[in-house]
Amino acid sequence: MGHARARSCPKKSARVVSITTESNTKCLSRAVSNMDPAPASYYGPLDKNNPVLSAFQSDLKELKTRISLIFCSALCFCITLLMSIKLFETWNKYKSRLPPSYFEEHLLQTADFLLDSKLYRLALWQGYRLYLQQFCTLSLESIRDVEHFKQSFFSDGFDSKRARLTFRALQGECQCIFYLEKERGALPDQSGVQKLLSILGFVRILMQAVLPDESLCWILYNGTFSSLHMYNICRCLMSAGHASQILEYLLWACTCLETSVPLLTASFLPWRATLYCAVCECYFHDCASVQAEVFARRALGKISELAKLEEMTGSQVSLETQQAYKEATVKLAVMVFKRSVYEPRRKPKGLFRPKQKSNLKELQLTPWPRTPTERILMEMFEGNAARFLAVLEALQDSSVRPLQTGLPEEFEVQDVVLELISAGTSLLSGTLFRPVCLSATKCNL
Repeated sequence: MGHARARSCPKKSARVVSITTESNTKCLSRAVSNMDPAPASYYGPLDKNNPVLSAFQSDLKELKTRISLIFCSALCFCITLLMSIKLFETWNKYKSRLPPSYFEEHLLQTADFLLDSKLYRLALWQGYRLYLQQFCTLSLESIRDVEHFKQSFFSDGFDSKRARLTFRALQGECQCIFYLEKERGALPDQSGVQKLLSILGFVRILMQAVLPDESLCWILYNGTFSSLHMYNICRCLMSAGHASQILEYLLWACTCLETSVPLLTASFLPWRATLYCAVCECYFHDCASVQAEVFARRALGKISELAKLEEMTGSQVSLETQQAYKEATVKLAVMVFKRSVYEPRRKPKGLFRPKQKSNLKELQLTPWPRTPTERILMEMFEGNAARFLAVLEALQDSSVRPLQTGLPEEFEVQDVVLELISAGTSLLSGTLFRPVCLSATKCNL
């Protein structure tokens, strides 16, 4: 018994020492946070037991908790301003006491947190811009070309340790500027349009600078990615009626994806197809349907080339990859259909062609394809989902717009619209009859 008691005492003693040490560390961290201006290296290794690092982490955690409460309860602007002041004081308090790399990493982590919390102004001024001002005090819109960009933010080159953080801050600032413009109204005014176009110009310079370096392909992907830069801004400007001004940026994004070898894989195919379709939509909005169809056919050729390259490698294609190819092909085939369903039926100028009235009611009991429009649908697509998508897109063609403005004046185009509506109704109701077999190549879905 005596020996057992003796063995248990050291365990209890060790536990007391551990608790005492932990308590002393917390007390020391509070004391360091309140008055001691010594750098973190003064207290030993830069680990979790360092009181300066511990105090810094504690202050940031408290700030994030308060900011989360502000975001959730939508408190007034004055409290948000107080949080800005508190952040400013925190950065000034610890910047000289912490290693630069450690401080900058946590500065940008906090900025990302603010961005996710939709506190864009705080993220911009107390995060991304605060980091970038050590390199350049100019606004992003004032950057003129690639050389100016490199001299301003990457004087040590793209291989330096801080390059990744700098890219992260630049992308974060672009996001904040975009979301702040969106907060001003659903559609940007003229000054907002110019600001967003300037940001698009800066993103293009950034992508142009990193394009030769394959190790920075993630910058190209992020620079075009829908949740980040070009695509989101371009969609916003397109909805405001500025399709002709953003077309060059979307074309540039497509060129970057096609030029970067690491991005020429099936895993990035859905995003490439989205960008291709955005370019076609710009052409359609600008009443340039011929260019839209030409670009869509070119994009289909690029996808076909990529598929042939993968076949040459001899590697087994997964089901996800096959689905990606099918979806990309269908999306671009729909862009081709939007024009090809109307153009062959239009009457040439100066040619008189008597109108042949077709009775769509009598066609309801006949098997598909009942009309020329349905015949094109059957030739180009397989699967009702793909056909219905093609019908919807054709009815939303900006040059016709029957769903918004009523039937067009041309009799031939009226027939196409009625045939599209009839086909869409049949597809929705599921009353299709067994179709006639056609030998044309189809876009499978």
